[in-house]
Amino acid sequence: FALRVCESIAFTLHGILGLTEPFTGCVRATFQDNGALPTWFWPTAGALLLGVAAANFSSNDGVILAAQAYIVAFHIGGVLYHRRLGHHPAAAVGPGTFVVLAFIVAAMRSAVWMAAVGTLLCAAVAAALCRLLVTPPGGSEGAHLLGGEASALE
Repeated sequence: FALRVCESIAFTLHGILGLTEPFTGCVRATFQDNGALPTWFWPTAGALLLGVAAANFSSNDGVILAAQAYIVAFHIGGVLYHRRLGHHPAAAVGPGTFVVLAFIVAAMRSAVWMAAVGTLLCAAVAAALCRLLVTPPGGSEGAHLLGGEASALE
């Protein structure tokens, strides 16, 4: 329960940041991503993170495991986002921590091998979405195939 509380506190804060991103620009400015993600990404992610923060307190193991799956996919996506943008490798520590926490929660609610397979499947989804959504600096590979603004570096 304590791990899910820690996750949910962080996701509530990050959910609010994501929802307000179009008005504040604080996430893009902090990450210096120069429009690497479509404009709809951060508000959508913020809304989903708020949903996950609430779902984490469900009494249903299936709901909690689904929340952990989203947490893993989202945060592995965060690791890959930082890597794709050429950020320092230490930038992966923040999102990577939540991958570990979600794996632990999933392993406590299911067999360890199921948590490991689920984590790998979520990593594959995250890698595909990262290639689709994140425009690397100076490149157009995967350049917002799902819409949004063009990268300022193109």
